[in-house]
Amino acid sequence: MNLDVTQTPGRPRAMSDQLIGLLKRTGDEDQSAFAQLYGLTSRKLYGVALRIVRDRTVADDLLQDTYVKIWRRARSYDPELASPIAWMVAIIRNGAIDMIRKQQFATTEEGEILLLPSEDADPGYELDMSRKRALAFEAFQEMSPDKRRMIILAYLRNENREQIARRFGIPVNTVKTHLRRALLEINAEVHRRLETRQPAAA
Repeated sequence: MNLDVTQTPGRPRAMSDQLIGLLKRTGDEDQSAFAQLYGLTSRKLYGVALRIVRDRTVADDLLQDTYVKIWRRARSYDPELASPIAWMVAIIRNGAIDMIRKQQFATTEEGEILLLPSEDADPGYELDMSRKRALAFEAFQEMSPDKRRMIILAYLRNENREQIARRFGIPVNTVKTHLRRALLEINAEVHRRLETRQPAAA
């Protein structure tokens, strides 16, 4: 049975703990746990994919590819760094973004998408991205509470612009502007910190 993993009062911690346990068992190559994990999360991940690629057939393919990645990477999942659903959403989101780049799907948020991490498998790239993600997290932590909350709602909880606009009591276009500026601000801060930390030339 495919359940909706959207968090509601009274069950977020229990659901998160269940998914953590299933991911741990999946990392140990437990196929039964993997099947349960798929049943509990596939509808959520499919919704994320469909919102980005806007094609059901493509979203179906992307979902299957994502679960192959989850199976292979489950052992590396760290609950101290992200919730289970946020970790899985990041995998399918990054896969969708790479697919858009490769197949040139139209998107209204191109500037934001290009700032998000790729799933490029090159080790050198991954090392560089790992460093940039750490710097991006530092920059994110130093943002104002409202900016942080807006980014979390949009990119981790997958709320649409209309939902966020209602939460903040501002126009939808203002939400888009704030999100774009926040992402650009993080990107600029990452590059500033990278330049600051570069060793001086001999």
